[in-house]
Amino acid sequence: MIYEFRTYQVKAGSLPTVLEKFQEKIDGRNEISKIGAFWFTEIGPLNQIIHVWPYDNLEHRNESRKEAVEKKLWPPDASEYMVKMNSEIWNPVSFSPEFTERNIGPFFEMRIYTYQPDQIEKMLPAWEEKIEARSTLAPLVGAFRSDIGDVNKFMHIWAYESLQHRTDAREKFSSIGWPPKSNASPPLYMENKIVVSSNFSPIK
Repeated sequence: MIYEFRTYQVKAGSLPTVLEKFQEKIDGRNEISKIGAFWFTEIGPLNQIIHVWPYDNLEHRNESRKEAVEKKLWPPDASEYMVKMNSEIWNPVSFSPEFTERNIGPFFEMRIYTYQPDQIEKMLPAWEEKIEARSTLAPLVGAFRSDIGDVNKFMHIWAYESLQHRTDAREKFSSIGWPPKSNASPPLYMENKIVVSSNFSPIK
């Protein structure tokens, strides 16, 4: 299983229109292969949409996208609102849950860490040991390592009922020994964004 994260920067003020155009097309696109999640940014880099597509492999991705275009099911007619478009392929790590329909939000935190080469393998065992305890504070949506795009990145996504829920969970980190300690070097760069789900996202 691979996951394609497509992040689009849209023009300021256009987000409601863009969401409407994607919603108009999503049922048809889901007939080819189902979307995993559709979010837009609330805190962090604004005016972004993030749509996540699970595929069996790259061949499945390429065939699905080709079929959707040939049948005129996708993409939505929203190019005039796009400022920048980015696509990355991510592989789930061993403790990542699959993207299935879940009502666990509505707030989601995406945290992305960039490591030196070969360091992600060193940090994953410590994370796997602690992930169950961490998930008692907030549900883990997914955890991934980058494969195509910017490499040496690790992404973990958490769901929260509210921003206060996030604050409360983080205040309990020390009680469960989080973040995990490993033999890996610290990340070179860390970023995060808070996103909320569209009404047609399977994960919301």
